Amino acid sequence: MRHLYACLCIFSLLCFGCEDGPDDPGNSEKPALKINTQEKLVANAAGSFDIYVTSNSSWTIESKNSWLRPERKEGKGDISVRIQYDESTADKRTGIIVFTCEGVSPVELTVTQTRLTFTNPIAGIPDPWIIKHEGSYYLCKADGNGINIARSDKLSEFPHTRRVWNCPIDVGNSKPWNVTHVWAPELHRVDGRWYIYYAAGRPHSETNSYGYQRSGVLRAKTDDPMGEWEDMGMLYTGDNYQPGVVPDASNTHYAIDLGVFMLNGKLYAVWSGNPAGSSEQKLYIAAMSDPCTISSSRSAISGADKYWELISSATKINEGPAFLKNREQGKFFVVYSCNGSWTKHYRLGYIMLNDTLADPTHPANWTKSVTDVFYRNDDSAGADGVNGVGHCSFTKSPDDAEDWIVYHVKNRNDSGWSSGRSTFIQKFTWKPDGTPSFGTPAGWGESLAIPSGESH
Repeated sequence: MRHLYACLCIFSLLCFGCEDGPDDPGNSEKPALKINTQEKLVANAAGSFDIYVTSNSSWTIESKNSWLRPERKEGKGDISVRIQYDESTADKRTGIIVFTCEGVSPVELTVTQTRLTFTNPIAGIPDPWIIKHEGSYYLCKADGNGINIARSDKLSEFPHTRRVWNCPIDVGNSKPWNVTHVWAPELHRVDGRWYIYYAAGRPHSETNSYGYQRSGVLRAKTDDPMGEWEDMGMLYTGDNYQPGVVPDASNTHYAIDLGVFMLNGKLYAVWSGNPAGSSEQKLYIAAMSDPCTISSSRSAISGADKYWELISSATKINEGPAFLKNREQGKFFVVYSCNGSWTKHYRLGYIMLNDTLADPTHPANWTKSVTDVFYRNDDSAGADGVNGVGHCSFTKSPDDAEDWIVYHVKNRNDSGWSSGRSTFIQKFTWKPDGTPSFGTPAGWGESLAIPSGESH
């Protein structure tokens, strides 16, 4: 996974309005300035790269580091600017180039020169879930009729996974609800113990559909996620909760991709499920009395109702919820996937809790992103590429200095899952308003700088 030479462009849009520019005082259009990448990764050998500047006014360029040298100091309008960089003997160094337009907030380009890189994909796993705990990373995945886990001290490298749990089997008249179709397990640590939340069901031959998929929970018997687990049963995902109810297929609804989060000292579950009598998939939330017990009726907090969620088919889909907190600005997000996961239109959006002290079970307390927030389609049918992205999780770099998104890409544009889905990771940042800035998904085989603090 280590490569000595790499070049990365993470496309970003930075555009700021201001008063009329001095070069065209009669023009009512406000000056604007943007560049086609906010970050650039280059190899240690000397070289050059081009940055495309888009503006309707005059602008200047200033390098904050002597090893970075723009070929010009100023320009006007839309121009491609070549930037030279010197050879480096260091493992890693970072420089800044500032683009300035009068009346517009400066735009910065961060250039990282390094010999330490990794290449996506890091695994051939769909619905990837990675969690960091006490210096180790744990990757959890479905594997046939069971669940596997791998442990690593590096975010960008994992060994082969190992089976930690097998589905039960039918014995005589005993027919457990969770004998097959294990989907999207998530490993969570709650109140000092490990839990795995997963979906499973009965054989397709019995039901002729996956409509009997339900969510269940496992609990680790020790403090080691690689150790033994016990099945704690199905979770209640119905509309008529009563204290003491025993969940089964008759009093619950279709429920997949379930995960849990703690907010203001209370535990909640969020999952993707169907409204009664419908194939639509919405995001539902319910309160929990403990990590193994949902203790309220479900409440829908998101459904596909935006143009960017309704591209792939007549079926409305919100699924794969993952939880993201901006602790510095006190914001909480549920990031989810929409459109068909079998299509090139799969992508991420989010809902944000308007007030982190508000009750998250009330739909009115959530606001949806204006548009999708993470998407790429290479439209490659004859070769592997990034043909839709989705089903994410979030973690930190080894030194906790960086935020990273973990997600899967559809390998080819084949209108199905036959070509496979693969695990990608990349760093993301935050916008000034406290919302996440995921950038553009990395390309297949594209090299990125290793996570901050990762050994090599």
